[in-house]
Amino acid sequence: MNSKQKETLKQRLDENYTAFIASLEGKTVSKLVALAPEITAAQQLREELLDACDESDIKFLLQFDDPLELVRGHWEREISGYDHSAEIGHALWEIRDKELYSKEQLTQLLPPRCEAIHSITTDDLRKLEGQEGLILQGCGGDLQEWVDGVNSLLIEIGILLEGSKFENVSTFQHDGITNLLFSFDGVKLDIGKLAMWRIQTHGQFGGTWLSDYVPNRLGGFAHGRGQRKISKSTKKKGKNAYER
Repeated sequence: MNSKQKETLKQRLDENYTAFIASLEGKTVSKLVALAPEITAAQQLREELLDACDESDIKFLLQFDDPLELVRGHWEREISGYDHSAEIGHALWEIRDKELYSKEQLTQLLPPRCEAIHSITTDDLRKLEGQEGLILQGCGGDLQEWVDGVNSLLIEIGILLEGSKFENVSTFQHDGITNLLFSFDGVKLDIGKLAMWRIQTHGQFGGTWLSDYVPNRLGGFAHGRGQRKISKSTKKKGKNAYER
């Protein structure tokens, strides 16, 4: 295989993906959730398309300025149009076979429900040294819709893992705007993908880390005042599920 042509296609796919992500700027959370299949298809193709190509495929795709867009529509229909009824039926059969009929047992198979959104102050934030989370800025409207939308989106694009979701969410006011803190405590996520998503969507959500926000916006953590846990869930034993 011509390595130069392969490298050229890789560079073009990267450029196409960057342009696609830029086209999402300014869209609302609900719109991004609706576009989740397109986003997922674009991410998969950027990572896997090149490895699936032989020499003739590469030559064909290089005829186009946007090979990612060319393939994305077809791939999106392939992954979203697939009939999963057989797999769902098999899963239900396994549940019945194991006699998991009680409500309590079935609940253990489902992602935990999000707790109430806690109101905190910037002083509370300054007492959270050693903890980490994602802060989204300028969250107007129904805050629960924001939480549900973010959880749904990050599950769709493979950032929240193994049925995990952000349960421990707090809201605070600063400089006249409403912000949300999504605590990483107890959440299983792909931190690398989350970091990329945060950068790509910074224009829409103003996403930043708790450990960056407090020093840069609030003058630093309040050393020696003790640390305030955001909610009861932060008192659980064990390591956080994310990796820095």
